[in-house]
Amino acid sequence: MRALVYDDDEDLAQECAEALARHGYETRTRNGCVDFASLIESFAPDLILLDVHMPEFNGIEALQVLAHSPRKNDIHVIMASGARDNLLHAGAALSEAHGIKLLGTLAKPFSLSDLAKLLNNITA
Repeated sequence: MRALVYDDDEDLAQECAEALARHGYETRTRNGCVDFASLIESFAPDLILLDVHMPEFNGIEALQVLAHSPRKNDIHVIMASGARDNLLHAGAALSEAHGIKLLGTLAKPFSLSDLAKLLNNITA
């Protein structure tokens, strides 16, 4: 299993990647990406932990790319944000509209046990 952690907070991204590795995931972290479609195709993640509020290419834009990816049915998404709740709601609505497998949302700061609970939904 592979997980992509897409977050501009490098410390948090590394902490989440380590937690995901303990759950059996091969992980990659990215703190920004202009060619998200290529990243999805080349790394082929099963899970994306996605920061919705980022300065350049943000999580909403990443969801729009994922919505048109042939791999969208193979990928689960967890959205996170320390910004306003309306960004998480917008991301959830976009995911639902495009059939993206959204496991849930995490408001920052979140605990790694909250992340683990969402991961349990993959096999539930």
